[in-house]
Amino acid sequence: MKKYLRFTAAALCIALLSGCGGKPKDGMPEGEQEAKATSVEVANPTINTVKDEYMYSGTIQAAETVDVSAKVQGTVAATYFNVGDAVTKGAVLYKIDDKDYQTALKSAQASLNSANAGVQSAKTGVATANGAAMKTQLEGAKNAITNAQTALENARKSVEDAKIAVTNAQTNYDKAQNDYNINKQLYDVGGLPEDTLNTYKIALDTAANALTTANNAKEKAELGVKSAEDALNQANTSYNILANETTAENTKRANDALNTALAAQKSATVAVENAQQQIAYCTVTSPISGTVLKKNVTTGAMAAGAGYQIVDLSSLKVQVNVSEQIATSVNVGDAVTINIPSLKEGGEFTGSITEIPPGANADGTYTVKINIPNTTGTLKSGMFAEVHFAKSTSNDAFVLPRDAVMDKNGEEYYVFIAENGNTAVRKTVTVGIDTGDTIEVTSGIEATDKVVVKGQTYLADGDSINIVSDNGVEVEPATEATTADENDKAPAKGKGAKK
Repeated sequence: MKKYLRFTAAALCIALLSGCGGKPKDGMPEGEQEAKATSVEVANPTINTVKDEYMYSGTIQAAETVDVSAKVQGTVAATYFNVGDAVTKGAVLYKIDDKDYQTALKSAQASLNSANAGVQSAKTGVATANGAAMKTQLEGAKNAITNAQTALENARKSVEDAKIAVTNAQTNYDKAQNDYNINKQLYDVGGLPEDTLNTYKIALDTAANALTTANNAKEKAELGVKSAEDALNQANTSYNILANETTAENTKRANDALNTALAAQKSATVAVENAQQQIAYCTVTSPISGTVLKKNVTTGAMAAGAGYQIVDLSSLKVQVNVSEQIATSVNVGDAVTINIPSLKEGGEFTGSITEIPPGANADGTYTVKINIPNTTGTLKSGMFAEVHFAKSTSNDAFVLPRDAVMDKNGEEYYVFIAENGNTAVRKTVTVGIDTGDTIEVTSGIEATDKVVVKGQTYLADGDSINIVSDNGVEVEPATEATTADENDKAPAKGKGAKK
């Protein structure tokens, strides 16, 4: 290859120094005209994918790094991983001595047992608050009402009997008074002896006494009715208080006692759960799968701060500050190409955009975040990365070295095609994506065309050329016979242009 490069460079220098590339002048010997043929290198256009992309630099970082520390204080009882070890999510990293926490749990459990007993006792109190004793009292109160009702009925009957007695006594008195009055008149006229009149007087006095007695009995019976009514009202009141207020108060007191017991039970339960949680905290586990980056705990020493630092290298990230043009032309989920210059082989990776900020930074750039899978573990945190954003992509495109395509004032693009092996033919082309190193040709050439890729700068349409390299393969100088044979086999000029 070195020999080829020396030959090519020498050939190109001779061509340039001799002013080759113009058309043969009239009257010039044919041998001299052939000597003025420009040495060139040719190549077929490659069919490839070409991208219009922008490159930004950034530093690879771990997608997730966590500091793992114990949630309780104490002496480190054991450690299980060292720096560089792989850990899985949930793996035990280290343990804290839980002796004191076990003692606290026993105490909390004893308090809970006592609270449970208190709850059971309170439930019994609720169940018996209106039990047999209360039922007996209620039955007694009901009986008192019944007795009072009976007494009232008897008293009212006594009043009725007394009223009858008064009526009878009044009738007897009225008769005795009438008999006395009649006989008194007879006595006054001498028609009746005094002894007989005295008999009627005694009968009148007796009737009067009976009437007084009957009225007194009636008044007493009426007082008995009032007393019986008061007794009945009192019995009803006592029953209502006992059945409603006393029962409710008993129930309320029993329920209050139960609620107090339940609160104590809940508090004791929480204390037990907290003690159990403290014991669980003595076992410190990894929240993610990854690799131990730092270990800051030692067996026998007090645990303080972060005991371990775990880094997840299975998925990495890189963030770059891009221009407004890029930020508005890409979307979350888009794929980007990432080159790692420090990796000689396999340095190209595909990442995906995970975040595009809604606003710009102070300098007008936008911080775009990208995720990079690292299943092989090739990538390391801190590596320098080149992120390529594709603005546009063309697949199965005709691609040429950028220098092979020339332009006229940036308006007309053209290339030189080697025809018949020794003639440069200028062809106008249209171009697409220009990467700086390569350029897409969208029309004007075919895949079979031999495009001049070196030595084209000083060519003109129809110039004689001498091909020294074809697709990177050195071409031996052709003899006269060989050249004639190749000319006979050359394809027709202009055949098969790409549309």
